[in-house]
Amino acid sequence: MNKSVLCIGATLVDELYFCESNIVSASSNPARKATSIGGVISNIAQHLAILEVNPAIITAIGNDADGMYIKDTFVKNGISCEQSLVEDDTTGKYVSILQPDGNLYVAVCEDNCGKYISVDYLETQIDYIKGFDILIIDTNLDSKTIQWMIHFAKDYQKQLIIEPVSVAKATKLVGLDLNGVFMITPNQDELRAMCSNDTPKEQRLTTLINRGVKSIWIRKGAKGSVMYTETKRIDLSVPEIQIVDSTGAGDAALAGWVFGYVNGEDEKTCLQLGHTLALEILKSKGTVDATLTPSALYKHKKTYYND
Repeated sequence: MNKSVLCIGATLVDELYFCESNIVSASSNPARKATSIGGVISNIAQHLAILEVNPAIITAIGNDADGMYIKDTFVKNGISCEQSLVEDDTTGKYVSILQPDGNLYVAVCEDNCGKYISVDYLETQIDYIKGFDILIIDTNLDSKTIQWMIHFAKDYQKQLIIEPVSVAKATKLVGLDLNGVFMITPNQDELRAMCSNDTPKEQRLTTLINRGVKSIWIRKGAKGSVMYTETKRIDLSVPEIQIVDSTGAGDAALAGWVFGYVNGEDEKTCLQLGHTLALEILKSKGTVDATLTPSALYKHKKTYYND
């Protein structure tokens, strides 16, 4: 393993409510609650730590009980967070309502701390950030910070991966210069959101490639995923499983892919590892499986993709 990974973005407290029966709108629905550390970039970093990639994270948390719990957990789990920010503010929170089958019904997010990961702060950390090979960011960052990271990656020849997070947040990428982005990981709705409204559906991928993105990994849920570059396309199907909780599956997929990539696996194997980790998360409650190991991930992969 010879590539180091730095994750930059929001960390939140996740509150997940699993409804006991099909949700009735505009009414009270009985549910069971589960709480964990969340946020896209945090989920990715936690999985990478479990898979022994030894990631670092730059995030922002509040100077409150939730923030201190998050920081202590990161340190305990081997996620370097010395350059993260602790602000006199409230740690962000993500609250989701899920159907009995584990699929998301609706979610809301409040992040008071993300604004502190600013261009001004990152400019004080240039020497630190330069020490990493792979940079992963989410679109919880504001547009100016995302653009700064893209230019940084291009100037210092770093491999920058962007996780779009959601349809609403993916729109931050519409007007940006994407020359310097190594990979972006949208689902089909996020792909549409990060292109201008007048971009025809059949031209969205070509448009992003022309804007400078080297690889586009489209997630298609139960239909699998496709990796596109300027010269090739790799399709990968996904086996049918019983979904328990859909929260964090995309974050797990990216972490699994990065794990394969830093360990020198070929393109197809990286995708298989990404799918495998996502499938394991879909089969359990919560966004992170703390019992996972690298050998266990490879073992699970053989049950889904025995080639």
